[in-house]
Amino acid sequence: MEQYEGRMAEGKVVGGAGLQTLERGLAVLEAVAAHAPCTTTTIAEVTGLHRSIAYRVLCTLEANGYLHRDDAGRYEVGLAVLTVASAVRSDLQSLAQTALSAVAEETATVAFLAVPHGEEALTLVTAEPQAAASPVSYRPGVRHPLTRGAPGLAILAALPPRPHERPEVTLARDLGSVRTTGEVVPGITSLAVPVRLRAGRVASACLLFVAGRQDEAAALASLRAAAERLDGR
Repeated sequence: MEQYEGRMAEGKVVGGAGLQTLERGLAVLEAVAAHAPCTTTTIAEVTGLHRSIAYRVLCTLEANGYLHRDDAGRYEVGLAVLTVASAVRSDLQSLAQTALSAVAEETATVAFLAVPHGEEALTLVTAEPQAAASPVSYRPGVRHPLTRGAPGLAILAALPPRPHERPEVTLARDLGSVRTTGEVVPGITSLAVPVRLRAGRVASACLLFVAGRQDEAAALASLRAAAERLDGR
């Protein structure tokens, strides 16, 4: 809840009511993406908005196609988002989908690309194996703090050092990878490698799996191969 309140408070100071309305709309859209399918009550709790305000924002986004409401009254991201998303680094998303699909097939688990979104790691592209059921499901739009979990730590490792950063970030700069357990999904191990995109942008190529059920050396080699394909893109 703090992240949305902070964003909206900043909007009030900088731009007044107009920007505040935009910030609320973006906060609600991002909250639905992270928690779908979800109710008005959930969105109000997550964003810190009064329920009546959250409902009005949800209705506006639904009317414009950015959200869809099912028969039970729960909200999901709508098709209008695809129009916007198609214009955003479609080349990177297409290449990442191809590279990560190969990783998912080789490791029989979910692979994904995470990018920095403020102080969070945002899942941009996911791929799951076709031949076998992945031990964990993961979808685009999922976010968590950069400082928690291998995807975020690998992103930080691709950036200049920060004061008081976790030792795992410093180690990841030397090793070229980072591994954590239970920080992204409870009970699940995450493995990630830094990716350096063009124009100074960064990302991380990641896997989620059950510890002890994965050849981690082979999985890491597969992830690094995918990262090499994405470097500089």
